[in-house]
Amino acid sequence: MAQKFKAIAPSFLYPGGGNGSSSSSTPSWRPWSTPSRTGNNNTSRSRQRTNSNTSGRTNRSQHQPQQHHNHSGFRYQPPVKKKVEYKLDRLFLKRISRLFEILFSKQSKVTWLYIGMTLFCCLNEGIVYFVGTIPSRYYKVLGDKDSAAFFRLLVVSLFTVFLAGLGKSVIFLMGSLLSLEARRTLTLYFHRIYIQPKLFYRILTMHDEEIDNPDQRITQDIEKLAEALRKMVESLIISPLAIAFYTWQCWQMTGYIGPLCIYGYFIFSAITSRLLINPIVDAIFFKESAEGYFRFLHVRFRQFTESITFSRGEGEAKMAADDSLENLLCSQLNLIYKEVPLNFLQQSVSYFGSILSYVIIAIPIFLGLYDGMPASDLSAIISKTSFVSMYLTYQFSQIIKCGAEFSDLAGYTSRLGQLMEALDMLSTEMENIAIDYPHEESLSMDSSIRLENVTFSTPAGELIVSGFTHRFEAGVNTVIVGPNGSGKTSILRVMGGLWPVSKGQVILPHQYRKDVIFLPQTPYMTYGTLREQLVYPHREMASSVTDADILRVLKLVRLEHLLETVEDFDQVYTLDWNKMLSPGEQQKLAFARLFYVKPIFAVLDEATCSMDMTSEKEMFRQCRLLNITCITVCHQANLEKYHQQRIALDGHGGWTCSEIDSPRPRSQSFGGVSSGVGAPALTTTTTTTDNVEVDTLAGPEDDFE
Repeated sequence: MAQKFKAIAPSFLYPGGGNGSSSSSTPSWRPWSTPSRTGNNNTSRSRQRTNSNTSGRTNRSQHQPQQHHNHSGFRYQPPVKKKVEYKLDRLFLKRISRLFEILFSKQSKVTWLYIGMTLFCCLNEGIVYFVGTIPSRYYKVLGDKDSAAFFRLLVVSLFTVFLAGLGKSVIFLMGSLLSLEARRTLTLYFHRIYIQPKLFYRILTMHDEEIDNPDQRITQDIEKLAEALRKMVESLIISPLAIAFYTWQCWQMTGYIGPLCIYGYFIFSAITSRLLINPIVDAIFFKESAEGYFRFLHVRFRQFTESITFSRGEGEAKMAADDSLENLLCSQLNLIYKEVPLNFLQQSVSYFGSILSYVIIAIPIFLGLYDGMPASDLSAIISKTSFVSMYLTYQFSQIIKCGAEFSDLAGYTSRLGQLMEALDMLSTEMENIAIDYPHEESLSMDSSIRLENVTFSTPAGELIVSGFTHRFEAGVNTVIVGPNGSGKTSILRVMGGLWPVSKGQVILPHQYRKDVIFLPQTPYMTYGTLREQLVYPHREMASSVTDADILRVLKLVRLEHLLETVEDFDQVYTLDWNKMLSPGEQQKLAFARLFYVKPIFAVLDEATCSMDMTSEKEMFRQCRLLNITCITVCHQANLEKYHQQRIALDGHGGWTCSEIDSPRPRSQSFGGVSSGVGAPALTTTTTTTDNVEVDTLAGPEDDFE
């Protein structure tokens, strides 16, 4: 059944509105709808179902806004007034607390780097204090005209200035190491929760509207968050201690007037800064989303460059790229406008702080507290008090100045926190599916694949197949045919556990991961050596692959010329695989993996569509010789001659199963009611090929010989 999808533009393309998402700051989920438990044959399971916040599927036919087209052909929905807002609130505190729990866990080195950096900053702060009071010492010795004391002070000041510079450099080094370790810790954590069986597939294919560009969040947002964290830590790591110390020093010299003025000034600046940061957090979130979409668009151009060129679609591609750039620049301009007031506040705080320090020292002078003091001593006191007041103001201004870094940190925290919440919800959803509709838990000791009274739908909730019952027997090749959108590949997704069933059961061989291998239409070429290509995804087994094994399977798939292309079997290639091999040769290399592993079943989804007919015939012949049973999805009628069974889907939930040599259906399903179960009785003969005894199936048209 054809799937219907809503064509929308991401909400971040329109800073003034969204795409209909909820005003909540968490994703508005439309999870896979699960039917009522009534009549479910799994309700007697003793395991308790995990609680989930997910709800049933929303009726997409309701509240469907009118869609429009822009000049570039990009189809989108107009923005609505409500949109998700990201700001400094309780949700932000919850998200950043969770990130800090990851960063400062026992396994992370971030904690020790932070402690070491704190201790070193305390030591360096003592040196900075001495350097800051050097001018007052010069006022004293110069006022007293003491040349000996002057030269001693000169040597000491040069040495301490050198130490202060060295200390700042070491702090930068430790801050950079802290940033790198923070990025490593967070990235490894997200790799662990993101790249998981089935969850990885679901968030990229079924929830891409709620979570845009997870790849950008992991590769770029984490790096930017770690850098913002480094800048804040370098500036504020010992600010509480420094503020306490300089407050005491200021109190000693000016009384309560000095600290009171500085603290009042800081409180006013902090409140104003807080009001200016909230809009920036929101703008950063959508600006980064627009960055990700713009980058993804260019990645698609690279991926489909040949298709675009053949279709003469360069003009449309350019307009789409220009539109995406304009949307990105609008988001950046919106961010710049919102950052200007905060920048103005930061600069004003910095400059006014220098004036405030002289106002503070002027009060006790005009009150006569220093009357009768020698001019040299008064100059030294003015210099030292000015330094203490300015440095205390500087510490507060650094907190205000870190508002920009903090707004960046808050924006990236919102994006990463949203991704964590989405992965948590998906993990819970998958646990519920595993309990209610078991897949891999139902394993049989025989070598067959059974689908018993299986009903499943698209992620949008539209019925694909109802009451599907079939037993895929080892040695019986089965071809699945039907019109476009009828659900041929969907059956393979159910068989592979990518899609859940709403009714029935999928029973797999006991050694499922070893005995069943899926070959998609576009095989994945891993970054690595030819030896590693053959054992993908089990790279740890590459050392067990001998050169003779590689030569043997390359000969079977007719890729001997690849020996002249690669330097050796252990040379690492990355993107070069897609350049070295044509689409048909990539499919042959996927069959080479198949022939090396020799599973019981090979599930082929248009896996030979890019090959010539001679190569296609050879692939199926080798499968027969190696006792590999094929379950094939295809559109070409000429492939049926390599199979003994045909499953035909009608696109309305019905299906038929028949033997290739018999026009009469063996079992039928009308409106989800099926009749007839079991495998056809096929005659088996034993032949010997290349000293290997092989079972073959007698059929009406054996085209291998």
